[in-house]
Amino acid sequence: MSYTYRVSSLGSAFLHMWRAWRILVPVIVVNTIVQAITVWPPYTYGSQVWTVVSAIVSGCVMWIAFGVMCAAALAVADGTVQWRGVLRMLRTNGIRYVLWSLCWGVAVAIGLALFVIPGIIIIAMTCFLALAVLDGQTTPLLVNLRVIGRRFWRWLITSTIVVLVLMLAWYASGLVVFFLRPPVATLPVWLVGGWLIAWFTTAYALIYRSAVADRGSVPPEG
Repeated sequence: MSYTYRVSSLGSAFLHMWRAWRILVPVIVVNTIVQAITVWPPYTYGSQVWTVVSAIVSGCVMWIAFGVMCAAALAVADGTVQWRGVLRMLRTNGIRYVLWSLCWGVAVAIGLALFVIPGIIIIAMTCFLALAVLDGQTTPLLVNLRVIGRRFWRWLITSTIVVLVLMLAWYASGLVVFFLRPPVATLPVWLVGGWLIAWFTTAYALIYRSAVADRGSVPPEG
């Protein structure tokens, strides 16, 4: 029987995200190393070409890492997560993930350009989108909204806590960068940040799995 969550989605996610440690450890470590290299001072400063290239490389690696995390998070509810299942999910729905995440990125960028709050609202309102895409849902945006409706209070409480934790992490990362300076500061920031994202992604995946009864459908209320 699939395990989702009991009292707390975040608490359950923290306890059971380690089922995917074989995937999370290398993904977080590789992403951290790449992010540190892309802000290495001798290459970043005074070279406009490298600045553009490093930004592209940084974004692509984060993009891939998040997709792998989402695929692993979807499988946590069923037990120990293996690379075979994660790669199968990515092969099946990888192109759709790329297309949907591009559209999502544009929407978030527009929201953040208007003001910070609209961007945060868009992110919160689409927190199940990548999960639905990688789960093979034919109408992922609609399923995303239905999951929110089905688990509204769980989604609201979880999202509020996630935003608060990320705000604290943001200010803490600023202090780390101030005292250590890049690229050394990048290592603890991205290591801790990577595990936070994995934790939150797993929490949302457990909520998603609890709301979606059968592949491709969301159960009615009641």
